[in-house]
Amino acid sequence: MKDRTVVSAIIALALGLLLLAPSLSAELKVERDVRYGPHPRHVMDVYWKVEYKDAPIVFTIHGGGFKNGSKAYCNKDMQDLYMNKGCIVVSPNYRLMKKGSSITPSDCVLDVAMAVAHMQANAKKFGGDPQKIISTGASAGGHISAQIAYRKKWDWPTEAKHKPEKLNIVGWFGNSPGLSPALIKQVGPGDPPGFVMYGGREHPKTPASQGHQIQAALKEHKVWSKMVYIAHMGHVPAKRVLFSPKTRDKETHQSFSQFLDMVCHEKGKPEGGDVIKVKRK
Repeated sequence: MKDRTVVSAIIALALGLLLLAPSLSAELKVERDVRYGPHPRHVMDVYWKVEYKDAPIVFTIHGGGFKNGSKAYCNKDMQDLYMNKGCIVVSPNYRLMKKGSSITPSDCVLDVAMAVAHMQANAKKFGGDPQKIISTGASAGGHISAQIAYRKKWDWPTEAKHKPEKLNIVGWFGNSPGLSPALIKQVGPGDPPGFVMYGGREHPKTPASQGHQIQAALKEHKVWSKMVYIAHMGHVPAKRVLFSPKTRDKETHQSFSQFLDMVCHEKGKPEGGDVIKVKRK
């Protein structure tokens, strides 16, 4: 009887270890301040899981009017949403237009482009697929993310270690992005699908009309698009409407999830070209 008890205990322990193994293999890893250039702000945080192999890579680009903000913008809700889709998450810093500096928005864009190029070259270290990168951001970061997604040519500075001919962007998400007419004109056939979100009470520099304009450009060139419009909200509504499990809008979350399945895993092709109008709860 004693021997049976011992055998049963061993079997139970073995089964417990087998059940525990997936959670151990899914261990979250974080590498902070990964350097992609010579400036002190040329650093990024990378979040991934040890089980990843050829995983899509999501860049989350902070806003702040090109004058403020940091990679800490990428909070746990954002990390969870993307990592639940099996994605590596990368949150970069970039140079800021502080008083007395000569930094311009174009410099900020180029910094993040360097970060993307660095990640393309080093994706395998984190179990990533260098051919599958999603560009996302809010406000000024949304402007940068759109440049990363739709600019066709990069003039790399001499200090850039990696100088690819193209950035391998397969999807774009902009949360109240500031979009200039010149940027919208760069949209063309074969460009990455776009998912954009605006509030009805936007900052003067980010009117919701810009969302309609870039969606029209994407539709004109037969590129998949989706727009979310929240009339009763102001600037950068995505943290409440999309990322937070407590306050997210169900339809928006479901649509964004389908978008990520499409661009990250080539799974399905949801209906695009429409506008989700989120109602006040």
